[in-house]
This record gives sequence, structure tokens and C-alpha cells, in this order.
Amino acid sequence: MKTLLLLALAAAAAHAQDTEFRVTSAFPKYETADIEFRDASGAKWPSFLHGKPANDTGALSFDPAKPAATFVLLCDKAAQDKGDQTRRVLGALPQPHTATLTITAMTAPQPAAKSKSKATHTAELTGTLEIAGKKIPVRAVTGLWLHDGKGDEKNRALMLDGTFALKGADLGLRDIAQVEVRFGLTAYPPR
Repeated sequence: MKTLLLLALAAAAAHAQDTEFRVTSAFPKYETADIEFRDASGAKWPSFLHGKPANDTGALSFDPAKPAATFVLLCDKAAQDKGDQTRRVLGALPQPHTATLTITAMTAPQPAAKSKSKATHTAELTGTLEIAGKKIPVRAVTGLWLHDGKGDEKNRALMLDGTFALKGADLGLRDIAQVEVRFGLTAYPPR
């Protein structure tokens, strides 16, 4: 009986390791999030921002029976920020650019269709994007996949790659009809 209990606890711990993840600014110390903004027409150059989770309370459950996601990404550093920003999607917005993506819910992960993406599952994440004083509701189709801790990322992790579209007017941009937004994030098992 004691052996069965230990086996059940070990199985539960292994399952939690594969389904429960944290999104925290405390670990790792390097940046683990990015957001990019692209002009759907291709007339403007993309704008790239990167950063970290905004706090240490973010969590994600990859369990199809109890899916959940609550985290805040603060991307407040721009790539190529010394260049001519007028050519970029976010060029007309006040600088420096800061994007805060707050996720409050996630649908159950479903197996992903075969594609060039590494994603093994997809889910919809719901929340808001705050940028340039505007708070915009978002629903992001998100690819998810487990990373086994090899290559550049030495830690076991859950990788997320989400996309959603905005109207240029949502951001206060008059010369762009539609903005395609992509975000990436790495989440880690609890320690």
C-alpha cells in the first residue's frame, strides 16, 4: 500500500512538472519575452520590443482538464531604438515605447495541426494590451510546446508563441490599417 501511494505521488509530481509553469521576473535573470508589431500591408518596418514578466505571480496550467493563464509581460526595451523610428509601425506613438500584455485566461490546449511551427498544441489566451495610454482587449491564438532543456535554453520550459491583430486606429495610428502582433514567452516549472 505504501509503495502504491509513493508511486501515485511520483506520478502526480511528474504530471505537475509537465503541466504547471510559472511566469516570473525572478527566474531567469535574462529576458524571456518579446512583442513585435508588423504592418499587415508591409509599408512600415516592424517594431520589436522585449522584456520580462512584470511580477513574480504569473502562472500557467498546461493541463487540458484545468487550463489557466494569469501573467503580465512588460516589454519596455526596443530593438534598434537609435534608428529612424518614423519608418516603423510604432514610430508615430510617444517614445520610449512600452507594451504591457496582461493575460487573464486560457482555453484548453488542443493538438496543433502539422506546420513549420514547433508548436505541439494551440490555445487561445485572453487579456489586454496596454500601449501609449490605450488598453486594448486581445484574444491571441497561441502555439505551445515543451522544451526539454537543450541548446540555448538549458532549462526545461514551456514555450509560447501567440498572435493577434489590431486595427491601426486601436493604437491611434492613422496611416496603418491593420497591425499584426506576435508575442513570445518562456515559462518554467515551479522550483
